Amino acid sequence: MRHFRVVSLRDRLLLLVLVAALPALMLVVYSNLEERRLDARNARVAALRLARIVARTHEELIDGAHRLLATLAQVPESRLGARCSARYAALLPSYVGYANIGVAGPDGAVDCSAVPLTASLNVADRSWFDRAVRTRGFAVGDHELEPGGRRAVLVTAFPLLYPSGGTQAVIFAALDLARLSQLVGAGGLPAGWTIAVSDEGGAILARYPDPGRWLGQRLPEAALVTAVLGEKDEGTAEVSDPDGTRRFHAFTPLSGAARRVYVSVTAPREAAVADANRILARNMTGLGVVTILALLAAWLGSSWLVVGRVTRLVAATERLRAGDLTARAEVTGADEIGDLAQAFDAMAARLEAVGAAEQEAKQALTERVNALVAQRTHDVDLLNEMSELLQACLLPEEAYAVIGQMLGQFFPEEAGALLVIGGGPPETVRAVAAWGAPTPATRQTFAIDECWALRRGRVYHVEDCATGLLCQHLEGPLPAAYLCVPLAAQGETLGVLHLAAGRLGAPKESGAEPRGISEARQRLAVTVAEQFALALANLRLRETLRTQSVRDPLTALFNRRYMEETLEREIRRAEREQRPLSVVMLDVDRFKNFNDSFGHEAGDAVLSALGGLLRGVCRAGDVACRYGGEEFILILPAAPLPDARRRADEMRGAIRELQVTHEGRPLGPVRCSMGVSAFPEHGSTVVNLLRAADAALYRAKREGRDQVVVAD
Repeated sequence: MRHFRVVSLRDRLLLLVLVAALPALMLVVYSNLEERRLDARNARVAALRLARIVARTHEELIDGAHRLLATLAQVPESRLGARCSARYAALLPSYVGYANIGVAGPDGAVDCSAVPLTASLNVADRSWFDRAVRTRGFAVGDHELEPGGRRAVLVTAFPLLYPSGGTQAVIFAALDLARLSQLVGAGGLPAGWTIAVSDEGGAILARYPDPGRWLGQRLPEAALVTAVLGEKDEGTAEVSDPDGTRRFHAFTPLSGAARRVYVSVTAPREAAVADANRILARNMTGLGVVTILALLAAWLGSSWLVVGRVTRLVAATERLRAGDLTARAEVTGADEIGDLAQAFDAMAARLEAVGAAEQEAKQALTERVNALVAQRTHDVDLLNEMSELLQACLLPEEAYAVIGQMLGQFFPEEAGALLVIGGGPPETVRAVAAWGAPTPATRQTFAIDECWALRRGRVYHVEDCATGLLCQHLEGPLPAAYLCVPLAAQGETLGVLHLAAGRLGAPKESGAEPRGISEARQRLAVTVAEQFALALANLRLRETLRTQSVRDPLTALFNRRYMEETLEREIRRAEREQRPLSVVMLDVDRFKNFNDSFGHEAGDAVLSALGGLLRGVCRAGDVACRYGGEEFILILPAAPLPDARRRADEMRGAIRELQVTHEGRPLGPVRCSMGVSAFPEHGSTVVNLLRAADAALYRAKREGRDQVVVAD
């Protein structure tokens, strides 16, 4: 049964042709708008450039007037006299654009003028005369209309000075502003363009063309000029005349005078965009002709190339739907309809191929599952091996070496680093192991707050470094993705495991999946971090217990037990290697006064500060110990007795400069007495050396304290 079609395939093809023509129409319209905008912008730029040329010409006229007046000042006739007016009258025609040249006396009375005066004239009240007399140099007046409104002039002046410095006279020259616009307009202006010179109120001082008609009148757009130039010295604007004509206006100021005077260039908008309008009409006509021809070709060609072939293909499809598997589309061709017919004929054969493909997919899935199981087993074996090795480590450095070697086996396709807190400035993370090529994308040392994982106390994963929020410790070529896992154990954060995959922006093979860190790799990284953090916490706890067993908690110096073991060992070494060994015993003078005056906590502050000083002055190999109470022992290997005495004096001087405060109060000066003994001079056993140093110490106490005494 045939269905009635509201819109046939042929109608749709014709509609498609019309739709295809729409972008061309839009492109023509858009191109015309762009051309009109570009032409309008070029007109604005050209108008502003012409205004600037007028301004530069104006400056050149002023400079020429300056040179002329300076030259005339050297001529004897300029020093007043009967021949001055005749001389200037003969000179004036040679300088086109000058309205007058003359000389005014020191009182302002004009005594000499190239243009005959009908009455006496005094210019003492003119701005240019006042500036020339006051500055004793070249001066420029204001742009103004001559009496009677015949023309606008700009008067320049130059003083004639007495040798003593007083003003003898002022020579002046009046520039005709009409000449300014004529000089620029003489080069030819486009049709409809005008040049005008106006003051701040909009009064026209000069205009080209038709200067006589507009002199002294106000610009129709004076309000617009005031608004634009109130914001900046120069600019452009587009306004409409009362008759609706759109015009471009460009403005720039003329320099030299005290009052602001502007030159404006006006250009009609329609003249600027006339070429764009002609191009639009031509393009629209051509587009219409092409569209009609395309519709005719679509109407004639659709029956032959499309509609008939599609009808035969639909008939074959109906037969197949009815159960006739032998139905075939008797359509040929190398176009899309021919391809569709070939695909229809191959559909039955594809059913068997689909079944085979399903079987292959099941096999591939089984192989992938087996590979994942094998990888998981491998990871578990590595975790067990790492756990055993970490348990056998005695120092954190050994654990660092173990984890550094194992991480490359856990993550062979990624680069990364293991970083721990401590081992440097406080709140600093440093790298103790790294693996992968080229290098891990993290600094070797950074502050804790530069890592989001350490800030938040949990795993931080960035899937795409191009868009994600990155940690501040990343450097060099960025990875495609990275993972930071905090090392936390026993309620303490010990460091971070950094894992990076790929390189941001690196080319990838065709068809390859984006390189990142899978969830399985993330879980493995968390497991590795947890095991290492627990092992490191245990090692640090063991190290802390060992330190507490040999360190005095108040002064952080070695305790008496460690001192006796070390001194015994150093005596044997000195005896074996035939080298000296010295011992310094020191005691805080009048230590009881600190406790009695400030309390026992103040006494502890003194001992703590003294312990810090001794740690600072000790060389590598020296051993500083708290012997008991306020007594301290320094073991100086390889130090002969004179060197030990000198170093003891240096330490005593440093102690004298020690400033100790407690609860904001100074505790007063700290003084120490010291006794020095040496091997083998004063004994070859621990007891003999300590007894000799103790005897020397008490002799220092008896002889006045705050001194160093060598044992007898």
